[in-house]
Amino acid sequence: MSEQYGGQWSGQPASGDQPPPAPGWGQPNQPAYGPPVPTPGAQPGYPPQPGYGPPPGYGTQPGYPVVAGYGPGSAPALRTDYAGWGKRVGAMLIDQAPNYLGTIIFMVGYAQWLIWLAQSGGSSLDFSVGGAPMLIGSLVMLAGIGWNIYNRWIVGGKTGQSLGKRVAKIRLIGEQSDAPIGPTNAFLRDLVHILDGVAYIGYLWPLWDDKKQTFADKIMNTVVVDVPSGP
Repeated sequence: MSEQYGGQWSGQPASGDQPPPAPGWGQPNQPAYGPPVPTPGAQPGYPPQPGYGPPPGYGTQPGYPVVAGYGPGSAPALRTDYAGWGKRVGAMLIDQAPNYLGTIIFMVGYAQWLIWLAQSGGSSLDFSVGGAPMLIGSLVMLAGIGWNIYNRWIVGGKTGQSLGKRVAKIRLIGEQSDAPIGPTNAFLRDLVHILDGVAYIGYLWPLWDDKKQTFADKIMNTVVVDVPSGP
């Protein structure tokens, strides 16, 4: 039988005579029922867990080779496709062929005139002797300037390859951008080649330079690289 209404039912303790709470009840980070759950790393048998991520020494242990540009302590990969000095000279000879041809023709006429002048004792100046070769040579050199503007500065600046560079299978690019340098910079680079012409040391610099650069390349931050052969 139960007690009267307002009291407690049979089998229930009276108010104020409640049993103590179960272990873990109301304690932080503990479930309401059941035995307390130990915190990992705080109780015996629960060692601290390592953090997420690759194991220590990843990339340096056997089986984990270090790849250039990736992993701890790695360095950016250095390119090894710099064009050799012989290819660069061959490309320049092709590009400058009209200028060289015009210079040779002009010098032939100039030599003829100097010989005549020496034989005549300098009594008079007759430019008819050797005049034709000098005139033709001058015109060829003027045509060579126009050829340089189109071939080396416009086409070469936009694509990285003049006619000579296409034949030699090399390409002029910016060292940082890895892209053609544009017509304006191509013109400025040829202008800076004046420094390379001093005792020709600048043109010979690629023979021992790590990046095979001339003085003009170093000033303009450009490199000349090999073009991969097609399939």
